[in-house]
Amino acid sequence: MNYTASDILGVGAGFVLFALFAFAPGYTFGWLSDMFQFRRRRLATRIAAAVPLSIGLMPITGYFLWRCWLPLVWVVFGACGAACVVLLIPAVRKLGLHLSRAGWKVAAIAGGWLAVGTLSLVDLQFGNRLYFPVSADDLSTRAAFTAAMAREGIPPHNPFFFAGLPAPLRYHYFWLIPASLVERLGGSLVSARLSLIASILWSGLGLMGIIALYLRFFQGKGGEQIERRTLIAISLLGITGLDIIPVLLIDFGGHIVLPTIEWWNNQISAWITTMLWVPHDLAGLTAGMTGFLLAWEATREERRRQSLVGLAAAGMAFASAVGLSVYVGGTVAAGCALWLVVSLVKRWWRRALVLASAGTLAVVLLLPFIFQILYGAHPASTPGGAKTALPFALTVRAFTLPDIILHSHNPVKLMALNAVLLPLNYFLEFGFFFVVGNLWLRRIRREGFRDQAEWGAVVLSAASLVICTFVSSTIITNNDLGWRSPLVVQFMLLLWAAEMWHEGTLGFGLTNAGRSSSHPRAAPLLVTVTLVLGAMGSCYELCLQRAFPILSDLYHLQTYTWLSPDQQLGRRTFALRRAYRELDRLLPPSAVVQANPRGGMGNLQAALYSGRQMVANASNCGTVFGGSAKFCNDVILPQLKPLFDNQHPVTNEEVDKVCREFSINALLFEDIDPVWKDKSSWIWKAQPLLSNQFVRVIKCGGMACRGAGPGGCRTPSSRR
Repeated sequence: MNYTASDILGVGAGFVLFALFAFAPGYTFGWLSDMFQFRRRRLATRIAAAVPLSIGLMPITGYFLWRCWLPLVWVVFGACGAACVVLLIPAVRKLGLHLSRAGWKVAAIAGGWLAVGTLSLVDLQFGNRLYFPVSADDLSTRAAFTAAMAREGIPPHNPFFFAGLPAPLRYHYFWLIPASLVERLGGSLVSARLSLIASILWSGLGLMGIIALYLRFFQGKGGEQIERRTLIAISLLGITGLDIIPVLLIDFGGHIVLPTIEWWNNQISAWITTMLWVPHDLAGLTAGMTGFLLAWEATREERRRQSLVGLAAAGMAFASAVGLSVYVGGTVAAGCALWLVVSLVKRWWRRALVLASAGTLAVVLLLPFIFQILYGAHPASTPGGAKTALPFALTVRAFTLPDIILHSHNPVKLMALNAVLLPLNYFLEFGFFFVVGNLWLRRIRREGFRDQAEWGAVVLSAASLVICTFVSSTIITNNDLGWRSPLVVQFMLLLWAAEMWHEGTLGFGLTNAGRSSSHPRAAPLLVTVTLVLGAMGSCYELCLQRAFPILSDLYHLQTYTWLSPDQQLGRRTFALRRAYRELDRLLPPSAVVQANPRGGMGNLQAALYSGRQMVANASNCGTVFGGSAKFCNDVILPQLKPLFDNQHPVTNEEVDKVCREFSINALLFEDIDPVWKDKSSWIWKAQPLLSNQFVRVIKCGGMACRGAGPGGCRTPSSRR
């Protein structure tokens, strides 16, 4: 079957199976607990609530069930699925959707997201050329993690590092739990990569669901024209900042094409970027905001049982948020801590008590996960140990412009100029939403806070903004904390923008007669320009992240290590995917298949399509995710790299030793590996397990050699 068609079929199957984890638990919990007065709500409200509730409750539940015994996962979630069907069918017959025109438009946008998301992420095949999207740069890592978890269970191991013993994975992997379970359920039809794409679709639906819930149960207007307000908010997901301006200047001025609008600066991601690239961070936002809303509702509940149920569910959702994304979950936790202080100062005792109790429960639930990540590694799996350092540092948010102006490596000068230019930095990154935030603050200064919800929104936003401005993560070169912590303030700005649009403050929405004169008005031209440029930025992101790999083959664009050094990306990717598919038939799932551990992000196609353990994938063996960097640099790479680099002749004995040392079952070589180009090298004397124009796979052990020199032919052997 054509790879694009098979991918679409697999994503569709994965999407249906994923409902067992991303829809059924939330709907069942909502009906049984009657949170948000679930049983009395319209069917559309129940469906909207089911996904964020599932994302809040399912990850931490699945984590503990799988740690105890995998069959418990199938029993519990299978029961949720059966209960959901039993409860949903009568509701559909009795209630129906009964949506307004705006409601049907929301449903159409949700359906459009499923189509656009799928086509943006599957491989595109044109004859013997195959192209993955730019977002595969990120998704390949999580696809490999998902495959590792499906193979090994919890706790998972780092698929990019193997020193004879596996190294426990140091990563926030809760979103990969349902993805790996779906891979198990889907069999050969749903690979880890396709299961991850299906999870991306559900993560986007979860964002839409939590937007609807906050507009209904948190914002002051409640159920007033809720479908229209939801339509406005979800439509605004297509608006980003003014990134398109510097990106086009770079594209035309520098005669290069940026594959994403985010790479020109220390990014605050567009919603479409977040939805396509980092589903676990988006799920972390949904879970965290679901936890906050559950705690909010628990405070308002008069029935003690309902209040306790809401408190417990909030604690579970907070725990899930951190396990889904430590950066987003940690930002939500910081916002909740600040909100707790405000509640105590304001003497909102019940809010403080519920939030403190939910937070305490979340900490207790997370202790096993935190202990496993920090201290759970077996000493033999991390030979030589690993240096520990603080995972974050105080700073001022970086901005590209000061680097251009100063041409200096003086950190004090750079930080000072970054601080001065923060307004410009945020205006370019937030664009339309920067205008919205200023209008909202102007109204608060004029009228004060309307209610406790407004206090809560501002407090959460302030915590998010402070963290993304003055704190950076240091675990890897990317400032993931600075990139993901703004999601909370972005979420609140989205809600405010929808309300202001609805009430006419932005020059749209209500007629002049229905518009409140107390609202500060926006400059119509500024709003229009930022909206248009924001929509253009999202369109650029959506188009280029899909088209850039194709363009890199057609034209002489700038090269990236994770793409291809030549204009053969499509043919090489096709050959590699076909080779890995054939290896699935020839080798057991536990086999170690090793390709060239290149620099940078490593072998992207191996992470996408192999689904197997590697000894090393990248110049640092991926040790940031588990394992010892010292052992990688001192032991693994010095023995492994010569097999691919061809800097000196490699004997059969040396190959045999490396394979036995690291339990490698097969070595995979590509046409861009140095050893490939030397037709007298050892890989051309060994009988391949499979071979084509771009790929040659040699099995370790039991394979005959051709043209062996004096002394006969000795072949590598493997040991498991």
